[in-house]
Amino acid sequence: MALSEARDHSAFDVVVIGEYYFDLIFRGLPGVPTIGTDIWAEEFDWLAGASFSTALALARLGTQAGWWCTFGNDIFSRMIIEEARREGMPTELFQMVDRPVRRVSAAFSLSHDRGFVSYSEEPERLMPREALRQLKPRVLLLQGFSLDAERQALIEEARSLGILVCSDCQHIDMTLDTPSMREALLRIDVFLPNAKEAMDLTGAADVDGALAALSPFCPTVVIKCGGDGAVAMHEGRRYAVPALPVEVFDTTGAGDCFNAGFVHGRLNEPDFEAALEIGVICGSLAVTGYGGRNLPYLDDIKKYRRANAPV
Repeated sequence: MALSEARDHSAFDVVVIGEYYFDLIFRGLPGVPTIGTDIWAEEFDWLAGASFSTALALARLGTQAGWWCTFGNDIFSRMIIEEARREGMPTELFQMVDRPVRRVSAAFSLSHDRGFVSYSEEPERLMPREALRQLKPRVLLLQGFSLDAERQALIEEARSLGILVCSDCQHIDMTLDTPSMREALLRIDVFLPNAKEAMDLTGAADVDGALAALSPFCPTVVIKCGGDGAVAMHEGRRYAVPALPVEVFDTTGAGDCFNAGFVHGRLNEPDFEAALEIGVICGSLAVTGYGGRNLPYLDDIKKYRRANAPV
């Protein structure tokens, strides 16, 4: 079933906590960049990335989502804020500081995957627990993963308020044997790694092995498998949804868009598999344009639902 309505009114159904990145995307490369060589891209664009993509996807789907993110007085922060306003995204939770907060990634996008060279002025600051108590959203969506004590305290606060806690993974240098890792996973309601992250974290040889290894710690584990769609274990049952048959243009931001679609589905769909399907639809459509900008609006989703496919 869809998540029940919150007991108290909140302006936001979802609060997304995560940093922005100003993405410079180089596409049509002859190969992966290597030291000592110059290579030329056939195409280039810049886009607002990272948690911007998640917040934008939720806004396009009609989910009331606030994005908690720190911005500075630098040109990159200003351009991201202007883009958010052009898209009609809520900006009430933007945290403004009078110093540079530059976060920049140069993405080299290949047909099968992408890589990044990134720089961040400072780590993203978490929302204070008192702010979470005041907002009391139905879902807290955390981009990235860490064992930081402040983050763990925020998660505990969310759980005490009955808020569903969803967490991405994003290339952490840890395993299940890292001290406190298993305890941290036990605090999360929904864990959303991609296939490589899940296998690196667990040491499993394949996605099903990783799913089996992670499932004892979280009620819901969703593994994003790119062109193979997604697999999940939810309350002891395995689910799998294939990706849409689309032409891949750029994979940057696809996982962030999947997260938004899945969370939207959990809030609005009658069953878990339908929510997983909306995540896959959003992730699949994201790769058909630069940096996840070919995101669907709510009215577009029904065109891609499997229920509408010809028998």
